[in-house]
Amino acid sequence: MGMGREGARGQGGGGQRLGEMGSQSAGSGVSAALEKPGYEKDAHKDGAPLPRNPLKVLLIGHQFQVPSEGQAKAAALSAFSDLAVHVLCPERYREAEVRWRAALEPKSPRYQFRTTPVQNAWCGPAKWYLQWYPELKQRLLALKPDIVDLWEEPWNLLSAQVSRLCSRFLPDCRLISETEQNISKRLPPPFEWFRMQTLGRASYVVARNREALAVTRGKGYAGPARVVGNGVDTRLFRPLDRALCRQGAGLHGFVVGYAGRLVEEKGLLSLLRAFRKLKGPRVLYLCGEGPLLEPMRREPFVKWAGAVPREKLPWFYNALDVLVLPSLTTASWKEQFGRVLVEAQACGIPVLGSNSGAIPEVIGDAGIVFPENDDVAMLAALDRLRLETGLRDLFSQAGRLQATRLYSWEAIAGQMREIYLQLPTVVQSAVLKKGSPPS
Repeated sequence: MGMGREGARGQGGGGQRLGEMGSQSAGSGVSAALEKPGYEKDAHKDGAPLPRNPLKVLLIGHQFQVPSEGQAKAAALSAFSDLAVHVLCPERYREAEVRWRAALEPKSPRYQFRTTPVQNAWCGPAKWYLQWYPELKQRLLALKPDIVDLWEEPWNLLSAQVSRLCSRFLPDCRLISETEQNISKRLPPPFEWFRMQTLGRASYVVARNREALAVTRGKGYAGPARVVGNGVDTRLFRPLDRALCRQGAGLHGFVVGYAGRLVEEKGLLSLLRAFRKLKGPRVLYLCGEGPLLEPMRREPFVKWAGAVPREKLPWFYNALDVLVLPSLTTASWKEQFGRVLVEAQACGIPVLGSNSGAIPEVIGDAGIVFPENDDVAMLAALDRLRLETGLRDLFSQAGRLQATRLYSWEAIAGQMREIYLQLPTVVQSAVLKKGSPPS
């Protein structure tokens, strides 16, 4: 389908009109208008208006199933007294396209957490892009949020469902569409229409990287937008006793780690070629699953940690000398953020990565970037970090500082709050450029 690596889910629901999805009753007597909250102009030092009543923010997305991902974002947002945070996520989700996971109930949340049934949770080639929530209309009308922050790609059927329902029943609700797609492509029907429907209703777009923002602009979106990175739970991902972590894993010598899908587009064949020429005692420590697992495990220097649960990943990272992300750009995919980079940095582990997609943005000055699919350049970077322990220490400190300041969930929540407080002044119809066709 040429839709990249973000997918689609489940079963059923084919024949209903988009605006009526989940409407078990007609709901004809429900008023579509929301009562706007009052605002005190220029009450914040940042210039954003101060709501007299907390803004009711509804966060929607499969990431909110997990404590260290969306739930950490919700917790950080709920620390602000001017936000009343609510979460809605699917009961089930196909993680990494290989296994089903159920939503985990957060412990003593300061926000309201709800799960919902999902239809079309997985649809083969369409992945999870045809998912929708049968009970969404009832949930929206019961809550009447001021803001819906939708952490799903705009061409997802769920995004089109949310935008349609907000347009019909909650016209004063501001919709934020979050996107990570950094390759411009015309999607097959009906996905391009879903994207236009979502961007046509969005009050604001949050892009995960600069290229994703450019793609959104290229699709005709003319409203307000901002790049906000992905977050990392710096309470979970933190420096640990590295000697103990290495001892527990049985590791010795120069340890280079990789975490993620074990597939060719992640540049792992190039990594193997470079690693064969790296001198001295060394280990390539892998975490993840995929078709390249067995071929890679045949190499004498490779050690596999298994498919490590997220809550155990800090022990994996802290056993490393360096983490590498050697991703390759393909016609349908390139690296959209590289969350493993900021997780490793938060643990104080030096990182290096290719120049695919958003990797250089994320690494910044706190690591080494090399040309993708360049075995010689990757080998030189690895060898430099192997020999220069002082440089490793420098990158360790700089990376930890960068992860905390830029990518901690507290930092991300602060950026999102700024957006939320600006939204009441946004003109809702400032969306697609007039006459701009989808490209």
